[in-house]
Amino acid sequence: MSRHVDDQSDLGTGTASVASGQEPGLLEAAGLLGRELGAIVHDHLFLAALETRQAGESLVSIIAMGVIVAYLLLTAWLALAGAVVIMLVQHSLVTVGTALVLVFAVHCLLAMLLVAAIRRRSRSLMFPATMSRLEPALHSDPPADRCP
Repeated sequence: MSRHVDDQSDLGTGTASVASGQEPGLLEAAGLLGRELGAIVHDHLFLAALETRQAGESLVSIIAMGVIVAYLLLTAWLALAGAVVIMLVQHSLVTVGTALVLVFAVHCLLAMLLVAAIRRRSRSLMFPATMSRLEPALHSDPPADRCP
């Protein structure tokens, strides 16, 4: 911040020379403008550095909280699955082993469905329309189904 005080003292001497009837030289004005520009750039870079550090700290805390939420949701899901097994066994619907295998099978089925959905969605990650536009044309006439 001492840079601003120096700049303002330079401004004061520049205005004094103008007030006394002398015009500041072109080099003096360019030097003053350069110092002002440097101070502005310094302030903007300092602000960007502070905000970058704050954004980094926020990102780390968000990721940490996300991991904690994932852990809590996982333990809640396991508790729910355990409760289902206990209810099935208590109502004499199935044995303990059968209930555990049933929960295992349901979890595997859900996992396979999610993997299939991920694979379907991952096709759009490859920018298919853009990639087809970038491929060299094999024929001189563009296909009718392509948009211009």
